[in-house]
Amino acid sequence: MRNLKKTAAVLLVAAMAAGMVTGCSTTNEPTGAATTKAAAAATTKAAAGAATTAAGAKTTAAGAATTAAKADAGKSVTLRFMWWGGDARNQATQKVIEQYQAKNPNVKIEAEMNSDQGYIDKVSTMLANGTAPDIIQQNVDSLPDFVSRGDFFVNFYDYKDIFDTTGFEKSFIDQFGTFNGKLLALPTGMSCLATVANKKAAETCGVDLTKQITWKSMLEDGAKLHKAHPDYYYMNVDTKILCEYVLRPYLRQKTGKPFIVDSEKKMSFTKDQLVEALKYIKDCYDQGVFEPASDTATFKGQIHTNPKWISGNYVFAYGPSSSIKLLIDAAPDKNCDVVQMALAEDRVNDGFFADTPQYMTVNKNSKNAKEAVKFLNYFYNDTEAQKILKDVRSVPPTTTARKVCSDAGLLDKTVVKAVDLASKLNGKSDKGYTTSSEVYAIQEDMIESVAYGQATPEAAADNAISMITDYLSRAK
Repeated sequence: MRNLKKTAAVLLVAAMAAGMVTGCSTTNEPTGAATTKAAAAATTKAAAGAATTAAGAKTTAAGAATTAAKADAGKSVTLRFMWWGGDARNQATQKVIEQYQAKNPNVKIEAEMNSDQGYIDKVSTMLANGTAPDIIQQNVDSLPDFVSRGDFFVNFYDYKDIFDTTGFEKSFIDQFGTFNGKLLALPTGMSCLATVANKKAAETCGVDLTKQITWKSMLEDGAKLHKAHPDYYYMNVDTKILCEYVLRPYLRQKTGKPFIVDSEKKMSFTKDQLVEALKYIKDCYDQGVFEPASDTATFKGQIHTNPKWISGNYVFAYGPSSSIKLLIDAAPDKNCDVVQMALAEDRVNDGFFADTPQYMTVNKNSKNAKEAVKFLNYFYNDTEAQKILKDVRSVPPTTTARKVCSDAGLLDKTVVKAVDLASKLNGKSDKGYTTSSEVYAIQEDMIESVAYGQATPEAAADNAISMITDYLSRAK
């Protein structure tokens, strides 16, 4: 997988050099928090005295956009729409496509369903050789890298007459989807990293679920738990999960900055801080907080299938909000809840945040880009489409869709609770260089080397810093 990602990236660069793509954004990092905060404040102030008028304006805007989507009905159009997902997502997406086609008989949408395995490499290759579909669901970690490499995607702000963005909180799309002032991607939902608790296991092991977890308490309580109950473990993880759920937030809470500061092309942490984070992970393995890495390797990326989780021998499990239901359904009696993520008592910021699980983009080189934008307006803003899609891509990203789905009882209350918990946290996303395939692989490799006892935290840190430094020297 890692070699494929590197090959795809090389192909993308080679294609640019050959003139297959033109233009390059000046940043691969979403718009900063200062702009977000100012925009949100201005929006709130402007709306304060005119709630009814604003609501009417939203309805009018959505209606106008829907009307515009029916324009040019005589032209025959074929759109390709590529995404990945499970059966529920596939079925809901296809149903929305069918409804749109029924209302727009001149439009044919070809569904290209994929698994998540190899998806990033496939998109990268298609963008490089000019065969990308009209509409593409994007991985949040890889999109900033694509944006930095070429001018591939339409700016939705250029289509205000046919796409209604008023349902999105501006502060949310400023941070997720906006690059250098351009709305190049639409969040598919609101998501977060979650801590799922098995209530019966917590009761058996004497774990108080009302107590805020800290990094210190996780290590201390987890070690005591495993010593008293050798068949139980505190947290269900794998080595990749640890990159996103422990290593990076542990460091973000110390520095208040992303793992890599993209604008400066440098790491935000010192070697000593990285060694501390790796030592913490090592201690969690050594003291039985985490099950041995060799025992969990088989379930990497599918921790809900770990037999110890299925039998109820874990108190907690990490997972994205989109996997909460999988974890709950796999647990005995499905008796689970969600609790707040681990927070250091001396943290600079919370390190965690509400996020988006995927993006939707429209290929700028599509001959039917306008028609693709029209379809996405229906996808995001039509009431029936909102009900059909409900939470197949996490909690809906627009206020209108959340209200429609909540009123209809279509949202999972535990997932909504997890997103609500995350929305209270002030951490900032480190998507960009940090989450490029190469840097992610470096993070995972250093964790694995420590988890398997192949390197000390000091040696693993030295090696990782050297490799990241080399990557940043080549990054554009």
